[in-house]
Amino acid sequence: MKYWLVLVLVALSWVPGWAQDRMKIGFIDVRRVVAESTAGKRAGDRLQIQVKKAEADTLRERQELERMRNDLDKKGPLLKEDERRNLESDFQKRSVMLQRTMTDLQQELQLKEREMMQDILKELEGVVSEFGRAEKFTLILDRSQILFADQGVDITTKVIETFNSRAKK
Repeated sequence: MKYWLVLVLVALSWVPGWAQDRMKIGFIDVRRVVAESTAGKRAGDRLQIQVKKAEADTLRERQELERMRNDLDKKGPLLKEDERRNLESDFQKRSVMLQRTMTDLQQELQLKEREMMQDILKELEGVVSEFGRAEKFTLILDRSQILFADQGVDITTKVIETFNSRAKK
């Protein structure tokens, strides 16, 4: 659907006169806006803090499991059969719990990242709409949907500046 819109706009741009005078097209690199904008950096920093906390929590449990594995390897042959089985069972249960915890943390972090991105993209949509109206653009596209465009129509830097200035207000 988007490609048809682009084809129609390109076809209209070839019509002499009115279409060339009125059409103003630009594109932005949304990934770059998220990476370089103040809001994007702030969200990335918050996410990194959560990732580091999750890594620290799982690291402690991994170290404890490693210690248990070493104890089993060293003391296992010396222990009674029941004691050894109990230690192995405890080790297996904790290993499974660690795997579940890691999976849960990963899913939770992905969900938080998605929520942060949605918030940023919603705000960015408003900024791009205001910017487009103020600068009298006919069409603003996302860079990921464009196969080729002259860099002269790249308005990413201007949108980042507008986005950052709006965030300060």
